[in-house]
Amino acid sequence: MLRLLNVRRGVNAMLFVCLALSFSAIGHALPPQRVVLTFDIHFGAMKLGQGRDVLIHDGKHYEVISETIPKGLAAVFIKKIRRESRGVITDAGLRPNRFQEHGRKKGLRAAEFNWSEATVRLTNGDTIKVVPLPQNTIDQASLPYGFSFAGRVPDGFTAYVADGRRLKDYRYRVVGHERIETILGTVETIHVEKVREPDDKRSFDFWLAKDHHLLPVKMRFVEKGRSFDSVVTAITYP
Repeated sequence: MLRLLNVRRGVNAMLFVCLALSFSAIGHALPPQRVVLTFDIHFGAMKLGQGRDVLIHDGKHYEVISETIPKGLAAVFIKKIRRESRGVITDAGLRPNRFQEHGRKKGLRAAEFNWSEATVRLTNGDTIKVVPLPQNTIDQASLPYGFSFAGRVPDGFTAYVADGRRLKDYRYRVVGHERIETILGTVETIHVEKVREPDDKRSFDFWLAKDHHLLPVKMRFVEKGRSFDSVVTAITYP
């Protein structure tokens, strides 16, 4: 009888562990099926325009549409940029199938991901090339949104990022937990930054909101010493 009781306890313990593991894999809530984020874009104290990101998903597939819309004098010098990414949702986050960027002088930038053959087709205007596709690859538009589906932000990670021009590996790390001031009020965030090499003139940081499904509420792009900040002004779930 004692042996049978111990066996039952062992089985119950094993079931508990299995359940705990299964819940840990899906223990976070996915973001709403449609989210619209709007941003003010600044270069220093100068407001350049607005950003508008739309995230759509059905639990299996996703789409990210990101638009940069210059306003006022900035519209004379800066063109409207539209990025689109479509793909599938995995346990690790997002896996893109196609990325497109419209509005560049040289024409369309695109990346078509062939996961079965482990290749990606990069298009930059008239230049097309096919390169090997590493498993940990994401595109430029999807990168800040993958954490909403993974449900966690690792302290450090390496990702290959495709933008149509190139496929390059970047290292990222968590800088810390920060409060940022927005029109929506004070937002608790996790600040993630790209680790820059000494000769690297480009950087990309993003701040993920703890109380908003780890969605990006601030992004900073630095190129050749010029810093552009996008700070959220609205989050809606239409």
